[in-house]
Amino acid sequence: MEMTPIAHIETDLPQKFGIPRNSFLAPHLQGRIVFEPEFALPQAVAGLEEFSHLWLLWEFENGTPGGTAADIATDAATASKPGTTAKWTPTVRPPRLGGSERRGVFATRSPFRPNPIGLTCVKLDRVEIVDGAPVIHVLAADLRDGTPIFDIKPYIPFADSHPDATGGWIDRAPWRELEVDFPAELRKIIPSPKLAGLIEVLRQDPRRAGSKHEPERVYHLAYAGLDVAFTVDGESLRVVDIT
Repeated sequence: MEMTPIAHIETDLPQKFGIPRNSFLAPHLQGRIVFEPEFALPQAVAGLEEFSHLWLLWEFENGTPGGTAADIATDAATASKPGTTAKWTPTVRPPRLGGSERRGVFATRSPFRPNPIGLTCVKLDRVEIVDGAPVIHVLAADLRDGTPIFDIKPYIPFADSHPDATGGWIDRAPWRELEVDFPAELRKIIPSPKLAGLIEVLRQDPRRAGSKHEPERVYHLAYAGLDVAFTVDGESLRVVDIT
């Protein structure tokens, strides 16, 4: 079965390196959903602005690093040649477990799956009409810039929220965030609306799960057209340069 993207999303993250592992971890990341010409009809989004959140169905593009920053994180066990889709495996090493334990792929949200389909819940900011076509502005956009969107559905609280749900092995693996040391003179370089989202991305530790302790190593994150250089020492991340 072949599916046709109805839109693509524009975000501040052109690389796989730095993409949040879940949308709720970076609630300030901005995104713009731009429809393909065939679907760019205001009638198709009539009533959408009444909802607070949306479900996005989209396509993983594994193996295509993209971006321009010097340091791109890859997983040697699963990454394939640029421009191709990585092979799936029946078990994966979730970042939540430090990359050291395996779980069944269907018990995780790993991108390396039989079908490269992603599911994300985002917050609807606003719907804008630009040159007669709708553009959907969202927050908590944990997708790489240019990601194809297959479908958009409203989040319906009475049907989609399950307060009694349990989180399986994830409940036994508390989320860990880094302390971010971000000098004021470097913060000024980041456009004000983009700053909160960047800090949220850095707190999550963009490095590959299980990365070695290399406090002198300088990593590079492509964000909003900038190259953000940082180091990590234990539980502390320090931004050292922005170009």
